[in-house]
Amino acid sequence: MNQSDRFLAMRERLLDAISTNPAVGPDSPEMLERMNDPARDCTFEELGFDSLARMELCIVLETDYGITVTQGDLEGQPSINAMAAWLADLPA
Repeated sequence: MNQSDRFLAMRERLLDAISTNPAVGPDSPEMLERMNDPARDCTFEELGFDSLARMELCIVLETDYGITVTQGDLEGQPSINAMAAWLADLPA
């Protein structure tokens, strides 16, 4: 799998983890549309993430996908695309 494919796969997993969990998913249709458009990246702050939402996303990623992410990792990667790129760079 090339880097672009890994990025898209990680972005899909991240979006799934965000949108299927009411504690971390966006509640506005406009934000949901923006979140799903890779060309219109959005930050976790814009999605309304607080420390509880970041912790919940970390748990979902680990439980559902076996991807270990810390709250610090999320803070260091402020947007969906930045986080997906960071995840794509992790060893497989």
